[in-house]
Amino acid sequence: MRKRNVFYILGLAWAVWTGAWAGETPGHLKLSLFDLTGQALLHSSRLSAAKLGWESAQAEAGAVGASEFPRLGLSGNYFYQTYVPKFSPFPNAPEAVFGKNDNWGAWATLNWNLWDFRAQHFLADSATDVSRSQEELYRATERQVKLAVRMAYFQAQAALEQVRLLGDSLKVAQAQYTDIGHQARYGKASRMDRLSSHQEVLNYERQFRQAQSGLAQSLRDLFALVGLKEPGDFSLPLDARMEGAVAAGVSPPTVWLSMDPAKDSMDTLRQESAVPPNDGLPQLKTYAYLADSARSAAEAAHNGLFPKISLFAQAGWENPDGPVLETVQQNIVGLTASMPIFDWGQILQDSDAKRKQSEAYRENLGQAQADLWRDWNKSRDALGSLEYQRALNATAVSETDELAKLTYGAYRAGTTRFLEVQTANFQALNAKVQAVGNDLQILMQLSVLASLSGKE
Repeated sequence: MRKRNVFYILGLAWAVWTGAWAGETPGHLKLSLFDLTGQALLHSSRLSAAKLGWESAQAEAGAVGASEFPRLGLSGNYFYQTYVPKFSPFPNAPEAVFGKNDNWGAWATLNWNLWDFRAQHFLADSATDVSRSQEELYRATERQVKLAVRMAYFQAQAALEQVRLLGDSLKVAQAQYTDIGHQARYGKASRMDRLSSHQEVLNYERQFRQAQSGLAQSLRDLFALVGLKEPGDFSLPLDARMEGAVAAGVSPPTVWLSMDPAKDSMDTLRQESAVPPNDGLPQLKTYAYLADSARSAAEAAHNGLFPKISLFAQAGWENPDGPVLETVQQNIVGLTASMPIFDWGQILQDSDAKRKQSEAYRENLGQAQADLWRDWNKSRDALGSLEYQRALNATAVSETDELAKLTYGAYRAGTTRFLEVQTANFQALNAKVQAVGNDLQILMQLSVLASLSGKE
């Protein structure tokens, strides 16, 4: 039996050492906004699609631009004929053979669009501007991904703070309930007070579990946005600052979480959002390049009305050379010219359509500029209001916390009812939640300003 016990203890120690009981011993997870943003830029499907669109447009621009230059190619042919014509110039004279059964040819060809009033050049410019617009769209998508990750991160950060605040309130409510129970034994507290205190405990327990669920959902949304597999079990997360001080009756956490201090994030975002928007923003340059592309396409279509001259050159060998049964080297040079005479207005209508499309992009650019400055000013106004409220919230948190302690002291002295204690506790918690929510809104408004800022 002693040997069996020794093996059991050794096996238990090995299980703990190797992490076999990892589900019962929650780990610690540090979530850094900087790291998550970097991972999102690497794994975001939305950003990858935007980059592929940019690369595709670049390749298309290269293909269109290459058509301006001469094109050199090789060609060849072979055929076998069963009947070869023969001819006798007079009776009984030897027959002359016109050709051979085996026939072949090999050619090197050159084609070059010598002059088309720069129509092909304008098409190349149009394709290049499209690729540039796709590049700016990619950069705009980068900003959008960063903004989305920040919003999701700060949402999770606020949820984590709410869990901690409710955990603290639950501990206070539990301590008061225990104290009231002691007082009730000596007749210093009524049955009504004890029931009211217990209801407050139950209410905080309910809110605490709801806050945990909300935090879990925020974390899952965050990692789905980043494009990474969840690094832990997020079903019952808790703030790492609560470790060793969790309220009684709370289920063991599945993971201890810690996140960046809100002050650090605010300082970083204030620097990024310091520069107002300008015409160099990707979301504006996208429209500008599209307008230029449509204008170049309109020029290319309009120049299709004028003559087009092309050069054709060919050099190679043929066997046989007609009736001469030998291989001959042949060189051919030629020019072709073409010009539309009547096309029912197709070219002019096509050019007009592309020109109007360019004007439409210019109008979109003007509207985008107006919307950008509107959003910038709205966020600045909201940020100013939130900064003003932040100072008020700090005072409210301090005063309501002190008021709750004084009210409970007065209740113990018998000068107030427990209902007033509950009201004071609720006010204290509400002030803290409002302060957290206000900081969250500040972070979000700073994130919006950073995404609109002219600073790279």
